[in-house]
Amino acid sequence: MIPWSRLAVLALLLAAPLAAGCAYSLGPTNARVAGAQSISIDPFPNQTTEPQLTDLVVTAVRREVQRDGTFHLGTRGGADILVTGTIISYGRLPVGSKRNDVLTPTDYDVKITAHVKAIQGGQTVYEGDVSGTAQVVFNSDLNNAERENNPVAAENLARNLISAIANGSW
Repeated sequence: MIPWSRLAVLALLLAAPLAAGCAYSLGPTNARVAGAQSISIDPFPNQTTEPQLTDLVVTAVRREVQRDGTFHLGTRGGADILVTGTIISYGRLPVGSKRNDVLTPTDYDVKITAHVKAIQGGQTVYEGDVSGTAQVVFNSDLNNAERENNPVAAENLARNLISAIANGSW
């Protein structure tokens, strides 16, 4: 008779090769080599009435490229992929209200949307609208609370954009 501890070790040794195929993998998920392609981000013109969105969005996208690692940031021209875009909408949507007054919002979602195009070798490899949101908790100064959360919405937009470009069907 085999003792329980030996049987458990034997089962673990048999299960380990099967579980190895389910391991988390770092880098791109579409068989690309991380950092093999460069990407250049042009400033996104702002068609909304909210000031300073161009700087927030472009800075967030460049940071996300560096954080993600799928591409390396091309800063001197000659990049493999050129990303252009336009910030097309900025809005605030109420998502929460007071318990005894459902008409008075207490929380908002701030949403930034950009129409983006990624071009590689003269061909469009990605084109579409990308959005990022951030939740704003109402306080005495809603405008300042909104401005404080705009960078978070820009970061979420950047994460969604780089993911769409990296994982698109090329």
